[in-house]
Amino acid sequence: MSDLKLTPTLVAMLERIERHSGAILMLAVTASGGGEYGKLNKLRGAGYVVKCDHPRVTEGAWPAEALAITEAGRTALADHRAELAKKKGRHRPGDKRVIFRRDGERYIVFLGDDRIGFVRRADNGTWNHVDTTMAHSGYAKTRKRAGELLRRRYERMVREGVI
Repeated sequence: MSDLKLTPTLVAMLERIERHSGAILMLAVTASGGGEYGKLNKLRGAGYVVKCDHPRVTEGAWPAEALAITEAGRTALADHRAELAKKKGRHRPGDKRVIFRRDGERYIVFLGDDRIGFVRRADNGTWNHVDTTMAHSGYAKTRKRAGELLRRRYERMVREGVI
């Protein structure tokens, strides 16, 4: 298997070729400096795509080539998708969600049944978060991020035995 790192543009190109299930026509030469052609060369070098015969290649005025995805390309794409799915599903099923309940101008933050702090909107648009012990506070860009920070602090305090 190749050590090619699938960047978002390479993944998009592989997906586009895979979507057409047979062969897809691509311009053989793009603007100087590589562009798409350089990316195709990376995919070819890794064995993810191959040049194949296609009747319409010679029809147009622009030089084109027909490309098909190889088994190695399908495997690399499947591995990439599995890795993304694994990253998205990092939370364990037993994890509790952060819940916000409005109380006047602030939101009380709960983790399951445990109250872990509160967040409120500051004048400058950020979200101020304070834990239940009143020992820690900070600012975050979004309410969700403030809740995540409170959750991390709460879980650390539980691990250390403070709570």
